[in-house]
Amino acid sequence: MTEPQIHRWETLTKKQFDTIDRNRAIVLVTCSPLEVHGPHLPLGADALEGEGLSERTIRHLPEAHQDRPFLKLPFVYAACDPVPQPGSLSFRPSTIRAFLEDLGDSLAAQGFRHVVVSNFHGSPRHFVAIEQACHAVSERTDMQMIPIFSVMVGRLSAGGSELGQTLGALPGMTEADFEGDTHGGLVETSQLLALHGDWVDPDYKELPKRTVDIWLEEKGEQRTRPEGSGLRDLPGMVKGFKAGIAYFAEETYTGQPAKASAELGEQILDLLASKAAEGLTEILEGRLPRSEWHSPVWKLRHVFTHPAAVAFFDRLLEKPKTV
Repeated sequence: MTEPQIHRWETLTKKQFDTIDRNRAIVLVTCSPLEVHGPHLPLGADALEGEGLSERTIRHLPEAHQDRPFLKLPFVYAACDPVPQPGSLSFRPSTIRAFLEDLGDSLAAQGFRHVVVSNFHGSPRHFVAIEQACHAVSERTDMQMIPIFSVMVGRLSAGGSELGQTLGALPGMTEADFEGDTHGGLVETSQLLALHGDWVDPDYKELPKRTVDIWLEEKGEQRTRPEGSGLRDLPGMVKGFKAGIAYFAEETYTGQPAKASAELGEQILDLLASKAAEGLTEILEGRLPRSEWHSPVWKLRHVFTHPAAVAFFDRLLEKPKTV
């Protein structure tokens, strides 16, 4: 696999920067939270996974795009809806949009034409805010600002950001292995073992499987929402959000991290990055219209990010006002 050279923006001198062909360059930036991910993963797990996704996506690009200049900006930890635990930092959806729009406008004014915004935080209010910023900048400038996480999810899932059905097809795995595995579990622990194994506490091997549904059953309550309901059941989704907030006030991960391995993490990263690279290649070559750069929840974007809707959901979910 080709290893393209990625330049860290903050290390470049002015002399080096001025040699870059901004018309062909691809700027990489990850927008993911600093957030608690169980007792075993680093607080920057989502940002580290987002960076891993974008860098591996670049590796999977066709050879015709491998000689482009690649510039990596420091990751941005503005994100909403982290787990409500000390160590997690929370921002408003409007803050995410404003930051990324300002960033995009600044890069466009300097002559850059391609920006890839990565992420690995599954809150719809977060990744839809990223999509909105990318869409706005791409509409008003000559630059393509690409929400690569959403492009990838759109190719892997028809109903949201859960990837268990796709990952269950990996060798030795089943869809059941990923059931309820949405935060700090098998998927994320495996990816962090592959990306930054030294930063994973080895005690992950002793952690039991925990999910919101197991927790509810222990309390004698019903499951969060019917299987496969997805976006067709908005009340069920709200119920799921509320159950998740209550769950994460007590616990810090969902899934079964003990089954994780670096080998599985490599397989997951390559699968996700290959799908992201397919989409990115089509965008760079003018074969994927902007209307198809979105996640499946884009059609409900105003439900998640309009200030009035944000205030309504925060009241409904008994969260502080975050419009």
